Amino acid sequence: MKILVIVNPAAGGGKPLRLLPRIKRWLSESPHGFMVVIPKSPEEMRCEIVRASDQGFDAILLCGGDGTVHDALPAILSTNLPFGYLPGGRGNDFARNTGFTTNLRKSCRIPSNPSFHQLDLPTVNQTLFISTAYVGFDAEVNRLANDGKGYFDGKLGYTICVLKTLKNYKPFEIEMTIDGHRFRERVMLITVANGPYYGGGMKIAPQAIMDDGVLNICMVKEISKLELLRQFPKVFNGTHITHPKIVMASGKKIKITSDESREIFSDGEYVGVLPAEFTIGPKPLRVLFPGKEKEKK
Repeated sequence: MKILVIVNPAAGGGKPLRLLPRIKRWLSESPHGFMVVIPKSPEEMRCEIVRASDQGFDAILLCGGDGTVHDALPAILSTNLPFGYLPGGRGNDFARNTGFTTNLRKSCRIPSNPSFHQLDLPTVNQTLFISTAYVGFDAEVNRLANDGKGYFDGKLGYTICVLKTLKNYKPFEIEMTIDGHRFRERVMLITVANGPYYGGGMKIAPQAIMDDGVLNICMVKEISKLELLRQFPKVFNGTHITHPKIVMASGKKIKITSDESREIFSDGEYVGVLPAEFTIGPKPLRVLFPGKEKEKK
């Protein structure tokens, strides 16, 4: 196979760029031809992906974090090329959600006969996302993390951002429709998940599966700040879902409206404000997995 490797120099605080000599050496141990490019912006990255289809490449390898995958999705979908993932970000939840190893060296081992799987590719307000989209408390935590304070790094960094956000946070009222069923509620947060993990290893939607054709919803109703803080550690192993104020649901089409202007984030990136409509997406995404089985139909 002829594979284009796209390295995001900004991911993980510059980790992929620092490890690039090792990455090239590890990739050379696989029986494929690799070409490495280092785009300077998401726009340049998408242009490289589109050109790859015309240049005879068989697949894309993205080296970066969840935001790298998120930014690349429109271009990947337009080319129909499969893509693999080299985890070089801080959170790397895409690797957890798909079953990829989070070990960078192991992820560079692409066998001669890799497998290809199809994953659901959902949208929020027609913007593609791969893992999760959310509004409310977790979105405000994400906003703080993206402000570049220098402390967002996996579980510890997320915990720090949670504590800072909690200080002035207020719940809000929403109207949500799930596959035609409508209700109103005061909530702390709503997460719409294609995969179980977000926030650097938090298992927000334990039952989410990336190829089952439905989206999973975690809604936390209005609770005290103290209670939210007490439940927070349980999110890392998915046991929060038994709390009476936490509602889990699933559907193919979800709408959320509110009188308040609340931000929406997906895959760690800002995508807009409410109202929001989430769908299972236009077509599946073809992903290259390490393994020896033939492509699944």
